[in-house]
Amino acid sequence: MSQEPLRITVGPRWQLFTYQREGFQLIGTVQRGMQIGALAKMPDGDYAQVNGDVVETLNRSRVEFALRAATGTKPGEPIVNIPRAPSAAVVVTVKKKRRIVLPPSE
Repeated sequence: MSQEPLRITVGPRWQLFTYQREGFQLIGTVQRGMQIGALAKMPDGDYAQVNGDVVETLNRSRVEFALRAATGTKPGEPIVNIPRAPSAAVVVTVKKKRRIVLPPSE
């Protein structure tokens, strides 16, 4: 495993690298040197970099250190800024109403 520092960005950009999986909590993106992918927390509590169907386990302490730096929390505090699964965007369509304009009566 590379000893490059991890760069973590919390947010919905993980959607560029994988899809929602059952049991995985997708947090954001992780970059290790030239490799970039989705950052996921697995059901057993470990972290992984996910690219498509490829899941590569990451060092838990290095990920938590980088997550604390990304979210601004101190050791001992819970990391609270981890997003939940994204909700669907609300789309509102406003249609013009047709109005019949009658000619002026004489």
